[in-house]
Amino acid sequence: MPPVGRAWLVLAPVPAALVGMAASGAPPVVFLPSLVAWAAGAAAVLALPSMRARRRDLTAWAPPFALLVIAATLLAPGLDGVHRWLTVGPVRLNASTALLPWLVVALGNGDARVRWRALACACVAQVVHVAQPDAAQASVLALASLPLLAIAREQDRWPTLLGVGLLVGLAAAAWTRPDPLPALDHVERVLVLAAARGPLWIGAALAAGLALFLPVASALTHPDRERRHLGAIVALYLAAAFAATFVGHFPVPIFGAGAGPILGWFAFALALR
Repeated sequence: MPPVGRAWLVLAPVPAALVGMAASGAPPVVFLPSLVAWAAGAAAVLALPSMRARRRDLTAWAPPFALLVIAATLLAPGLDGVHRWLTVGPVRLNASTALLPWLVVALGNGDARVRWRALACACVAQVVHVAQPDAAQASVLALASLPLLAIAREQDRWPTLLGVGLLVGLAAAAWTRPDPLPALDHVERVLVLAAARGPLWIGAALAAGLALFLPVASALTHPDRERRHLGAIVALYLAAAFAATFVGHFPVPIFGAGAGPILGWFAFALALR
């Protein structure tokens, strides 16, 4: 990746975070986890050339590792019976928003064995989302799996349909679970507050949000078939993640305070590069 490309990836989440900070009116200290996550993501982008040599290792262990960490939330202390977070020092990390992207990326891998491993991990992770409950991450995982129906070989068609159907069914089940947590202005209501401020704020939020999708647009027009499939998977994931915030009390990716969504976005950005 040329230096300009790396610089763009490092800076792309910044406008969305700034819009979120200004729209929410929350003290800057509550966005400190977002800043730490951005620094970690920026460091990974700058280290990308050396990471490419370990791509196969990452592909092999990322889905089961992501599943293990996401499942660990069920053993962690919850809030009003909701278990979505792991405590990392003073920070509560939403494990699915941070690590699910690594599992989702494996769903678009050109190696059928990697895809099957990822699909199996995804089905177990979806059961965890129902138990947490987390209807937003359950929904984005189900939608991100849909391109598998186009990727699957003829002999794998029915098992793939069964796996994707299970993910969709469990996502529907997650929406039936009660979620007692209220929406916070600086986490879940950022876009609503920005829209209430008028057309200029709406325009700023749209521009900042589109910047987050530019790596996806590049992948969707790539000549490589595997890259296009991965682009479609990531596009569905990000679109669903934003849409879920308007129908439930779920974190707004990047705009809202929190380390998880920023770490997840950098995971996608690195994979698309």
